[in-house]
Amino acid sequence: MTCDEFVYTTLTRVCPGTYIAYDQGHAPALPWFAYSPRRGGEVFADDENYSRLPRYRVELLFKEMDKDLIARFEEALSQLGTWSLYLSDYLETERCLYHDYRLSLNLGKLREREASNG
Repeated sequence: MTCDEFVYTTLTRVCPGTYIAYDQGHAPALPWFAYSPRRGGEVFADDENYSRLPRYRVELLFKEMDKDLIARFEEALSQLGTWSLYLSDYLETERCLYHDYRLSLNLGKLREREASNG
């Protein structure tokens, strides 16, 4: 399983989602999320790539404050790695609430998932 697949399958247990964005006019009813990889996360030492820490931006859009949805979504993020809520706002253009998360994927959790499914 790739890192992108791990993020997608884990978060879609909570609500529908997509990579980067839905085509205009094709987004499902709220709530839904969009995720995208962030540059960086590589650690270099002695002129070599020493380790990789995949990082993502994950945006959750929802119609009204739903603490249960947020708790389930943040629990799913915790199953992926370490996250922080970067921004919480109301999007006037979409007429919905918006949470913007930053996620650092834990590759050990991906390996655990693969081992338990194999």
